Amino acid sequence: MKTEALLTPHMLASLKCKKKEMTIYDAGCPGLALRLRPSGARSWVRWERTGDTTRRVTLGSLDTMSLQTARAAMQARSSPVEAKLASPTSMTFGALSKLFCEAKTGVYTPRTLTCLRSYLDTQLLPAFGARPLHKITTPDFADWFYRYSKSRSGGANAALIHFTTILTWGKEVGHVPYDLPNPAGPIRKNKRAPRGRMLNVKDLRALTDTLKHPPARTHDAADAIRLMLLTGCRSGEILRLRWDAVSRDRLDLTTTKTGPRTVMLSHVAIAALKDRRRKVTSEFVFPSPQNISTPRSSVHAAWQSIKHAAGLPKTLRLHDLRHTYASHAILSGESLYMTGKLLGHRDPQSTERYAHLSGAALEAASETVSSRIEKLLAGAS
Repeated sequence: MKTEALLTPHMLASLKCKKKEMTIYDAGCPGLALRLRPSGARSWVRWERTGDTTRRVTLGSLDTMSLQTARAAMQARSSPVEAKLASPTSMTFGALSKLFCEAKTGVYTPRTLTCLRSYLDTQLLPAFGARPLHKITTPDFADWFYRYSKSRSGGANAALIHFTTILTWGKEVGHVPYDLPNPAGPIRKNKRAPRGRMLNVKDLRALTDTLKHPPARTHDAADAIRLMLLTGCRSGEILRLRWDAVSRDRLDLTTTKTGPRTVMLSHVAIAALKDRRRKVTSEFVFPSPQNISTPRSSVHAAWQSIKHAAGLPKTLRLHDLRHTYASHAILSGESLYMTGKLLGHRDPQSTERYAHLSGAALEAASETVSSRIEKLLAGAS
């Protein structure tokens, strides 16, 4: 695995050689790397390619060549391939972003595209839109990222992901050289406290009773909310659901945040959908009240009424139903891997964010562990 870092004088002073040889690529100067050998030798290196042969070239020792000098030497010895990467005619980030949005129209949902364009128009394009991709350096990106993080840490994380996604796509389809370094690669996302909460048994009972007898003019929305709770699906996945995606015991979703996936249905969810089918004549399970040939776009207003009727906290989000589904799956003994499969996650870390255990569950776990330790201690004494 390639190790890349934004090298600084302070970092270089702390680097030590290990039992195995290690090479660290400098994110601040594409092509430059520091080679650390078990013997204690630390040298600046680069690679030259001639025909089908690649050879390593040593620029100098770290003891006698500073970081600034090594970067200057790297630029002076640039190969024809690297010179091409640094060509003034390199595509700008703005041009690549436009191509990306055009390619994803019809692939991404309208809501996802709107969100992406918002980050582009307000943050990424003003900062990098007019700049050729090869001239966007990691120090430039880091300076912008940390300034943005002071006002919106989550927004900065999302913008960083969008930048990397667009650049990666550009490499895959051939708009930019595949070996063009990603200036955002060495940047680490801001750590965020988990959002959301898990509904306890009392909350779930209150919500279930309210969904069975919802406030006036919220019956269709209540059916949708109940199905979200029973399946752990995102609100958009349920509201866009078509009958042709509903099988006897599963949902075959073609448009989700992480791509097509299958959602297995419990017997309660199957019964809820059968009841729903008797009420609806549209191709959509939850058609718009204004036009049954289009899906319902939101249940936000109904959710506020249902929350109030159930006596639930005002801050409770609709997405917390997904948190609740995941957390209760884990409390029931399901692994993070299996819970992630149920939710349609590709990254296990995404599932970990949903594993919010209630205080009562943690207290019970603590009591069990303490009792076990006391028994062991008693047996040892």
